[in-house]
Amino acid sequence: MRNDHGLCACGSGLRGVRCCALDLSMLPPPEAARPPIPVVERAEELHRQNNRAEAGKLCREVLELAPGQPEALSLLYRIHAEAGLESAANALLRRIVTLHPNTFWATNELTLALLKKGASPRPRSTPATRYASRRRTRNRTI
Repeated sequence: MRNDHGLCACGSGLRGVRCCALDLSMLPPPEAARPPIPVVERAEELHRQNNRAEAGKLCREVLELAPGQPEALSLLYRIHAEAGLESAANALLRRIVTLHPNTFWATNELTLALLKKGASPRPRSTPATRYASRRRTRNRTI
């Protein structure tokens, strides 16, 4: 049996079932996340006052209730990135891009993080892929 109460291995501070092991099909519609907005606004205010610990705590509380809440995810990402928790920040960034793919800043940040790690957005060329590419080109001309 899986331990649903343990913290996620990525280091975000969220339970695994509310983070990397989240079943996206179980998320409520975005309108259901409206009540936590004042809590997220309070967390933003605490973050501006450099009280990252309390701001992070409020974000985690919101994400326990509404795991896809974009503002809470974004703020928690910033908190972890500023603290140098790269693994947790990248996990949150991936979740933002997965849940809200039209969020340009998050997509851009994730691309930069992947490039920084040396990950290529395109598949690497191998002898097998080069051979397959040449073969397709020859077949078109025949």
